[in-house]
Amino acid sequence: MEVTRTDGDLHRVLFDAPARSWLEAAPLGNGRLGGLVHGGTARELISLNDGTAWSGGPASAPRPPAEAPDAVRRARRHLARGEYAAATREVQRVQAGWAQSYLPFADLLLSLAPAEGDTSGTSGVRPPGDDTYRRVLDLRHAEAETRFRLGGVNVSRRVFVSAPDSVLVVSVEADAPLDITVDLTTQLAVLRRDMGEDRAELRFRMPSDVPPPHEPEHPVVWSESPDAAMRGAVHMRLTHNATAPASGGAKGLVVRSATRLDLVLATATTFGGIARPFLPERTLDTAAETADTALSRGIPALRERHHADHTPRYDRVDLRIEGAPGATGTRDGGRPAATWHRVAAAAQGDVLVDDPGLPALLFHYGRYLLLAGSRPGGLPATLQGLWNTELRAPWSSGYTLNINTEMNHWAAGVTDLAECAVPLLELVEALAGTGAATARDLYASPGWVAHHNTDAWAYTPPVGTGTADPAWSFWPMAGVWLCLELAELARFGHHELLARVRPLLRGAAEFALHRLAPVGDGTLGTSPSTSPENHFHTPDGGASAVGESSTMDLALVAALFDTMVEFASDDEQDDELLRRVRRARPSIPGPRIGRDGLIAEWRADPTPAEPHHRHLSHLWALYPGPGLPADLHPGASASIDARGDESTGWSLAWRIALRARLGQPERVAELVRLMLRPAPPERVGQRAGLYPNLFAAHPPFQIDGNLGYVAGVAEALLQSHAGCVELLPAVPAAWARGAVRGFVARPGIRVDITWDADEHGRPALVTATLTPQGEQAQGPVTVVAHGVGVTVDLIHGPVTLDGRQLVRRTTRR
Repeated sequence: MEVTRTDGDLHRVLFDAPARSWLEAAPLGNGRLGGLVHGGTARELISLNDGTAWSGGPASAPRPPAEAPDAVRRARRHLARGEYAAATREVQRVQAGWAQSYLPFADLLLSLAPAEGDTSGTSGVRPPGDDTYRRVLDLRHAEAETRFRLGGVNVSRRVFVSAPDSVLVVSVEADAPLDITVDLTTQLAVLRRDMGEDRAELRFRMPSDVPPPHEPEHPVVWSESPDAAMRGAVHMRLTHNATAPASGGAKGLVVRSATRLDLVLATATTFGGIARPFLPERTLDTAAETADTALSRGIPALRERHHADHTPRYDRVDLRIEGAPGATGTRDGGRPAATWHRVAAAAQGDVLVDDPGLPALLFHYGRYLLLAGSRPGGLPATLQGLWNTELRAPWSSGYTLNINTEMNHWAAGVTDLAECAVPLLELVEALAGTGAATARDLYASPGWVAHHNTDAWAYTPPVGTGTADPAWSFWPMAGVWLCLELAELARFGHHELLARVRPLLRGAAEFALHRLAPVGDGTLGTSPSTSPENHFHTPDGGASAVGESSTMDLALVAALFDTMVEFASDDEQDDELLRRVRRARPSIPGPRIGRDGLIAEWRADPTPAEPHHRHLSHLWALYPGPGLPADLHPGASASIDARGDESTGWSLAWRIALRARLGQPERVAELVRLMLRPAPPERVGQRAGLYPNLFAAHPPFQIDGNLGYVAGVAEALLQSHAGCVELLPAVPAAWARGAVRGFVARPGIRVDITWDADEHGRPALVTATLTPQGEQAQGPVTVVAHGVGVTVDLIHGPVTLDGRQLVRRTTRR
């Protein structure tokens, strides 16, 4: 293949064949309504999701057993005596079942054939290798378009999902008449199926309980009780240029001899809010009302409103990477190659040199997925974002709170998509309510707590049925981390969130203070404690996940207390809770170097049972936390080395961010190369890579790999956690030239950067423009590049720095 430069490929995902599975489909979404467009020819499948469609309801989560506080106290005593197996058994006693599952919603099916009696060609699917087929996911406009020939007829089909109008829109155009059949199906329990003139509706009941796949002995439960499960509806309206209305039948709506068809589809559920009671079933009528209202606007107006909503948000940030001489994108016979072929080619060479546009495309794609998958008015992105086609999806396609949900939002501040974290704020507010009961019942504690998993009903107890490994079931620090994630957005300039975040911080701090206990050396610690999903060797030759004072526990609590003090309102300065926080904070030990020169993962620094584990929880303070002292950087680097580079997609993304914080550009480069390689759909295990639609592999698909990658790349280009704005702290040498527009630095400064290769071929700053975005950013700020810095004053507005002048006139820090 000849390699040529194609600028548009930075914002388009190209396909050269219909999708064989949903891992090849094009994702669309408005934060609530999602679609996976497969791009078929004679038969098109659009898998539909509604972000509010979950199994169960607010009453699904059982309460912890009455003996739970005593079991926790017994576990603590066992650990003090070194009785790890006994402590594990006690912790397992408090397990309370499982969180509910995010569900597939429905499928929209379109069957196309040249109209009966038409002589323009013969019907049939596209033969393999037919170069008339083209499918594009346009990230800037959030549209999927498919063009192909069907039996001699040229067909184009465009699909988008509108946030302003809450509908999915499909437009089909052909240069000769087509017979088109449109149908709706679902994996859920159908209650009613109506097919009328140019309209159709499907209503169904969701399951009352969907256990996770790792509980195969427990079946999916379908209850007819209206209080046990939600109801849902899909309603679609058609308009076309056929001479007769669509006729409904067993196979759907049939439109005969049309060259144009437009379809508007809306969904509704009886979801009443996170952890809130169901809405009445008449709520489902809103699907028809939404579709009718949208159709009355007309398709051109819907598309214009959609672009006006999506494109300015997407365009806030742009990244261009110009590496070594060469190009960004492959062409075959003069046509841009399918993106998947670029990924496959990347595995054969050095993608950072051969195709530097591909890392930039994956960056833009991640921002696109966050914008499509999490918006105000919906729920936060799940493990699979907004998209799921399986009734019993991996890990229930829910919320995993020991890294994945937080990672989904790491890039929201720096890449100017803070509104995408509003659903997370609403989830955490609900968790604080249900988690207060769990804190009381499980720990006899004030405040609130959340553990490893949650769902749309704000599940907060430990998961499991009494035998689950506490490594992934018992972790009572989720509430603390979630609060810190939200507080971080305030540091990026969104101080309007503080009125809602402060109460969450206070409740988490009350729980943390209750959990802390004196240790023999005069410090405070936590017990029982886990380091998410990891184990250590015990003195008797066994392995345990349950120990005392994991490094992550203490780092989270220390950061929580510091954040409490930082964001305390005037009324809270003399508050008893804040006084307790200030008294406790000096007694919380920070991370330290332990055995083999590595950062210790537990206070006692036992031998790790899984030295190559995917989680790097003991390095939380380095990233996404406030950073580690410089004298701990060698230990942190050695700790990442000990874990190894090969891992899951999300873990690779975390490693990229960690290496960036350490200022290790070539280690960043090595990890990016591992991200940008094929991960065929049949692969299992723990090997990162990309599926044909660029979804990141755990495997299986987890969206945190995509979203975490955005944060990691951003961290290589811009850092602002240490009280200054540092430019290009970890840019790989292969990315010798480039520009980024629209990043945000703390405390709310827009940053535009251009760079070029210096005389040694290394990335060097050319210009940087800093623009304050609010009053909190209007003042002096220290800007650092390549180890030297200058203080500029943003009180009067934007300041542009010349990279060469910066180096000449500044002194080393």
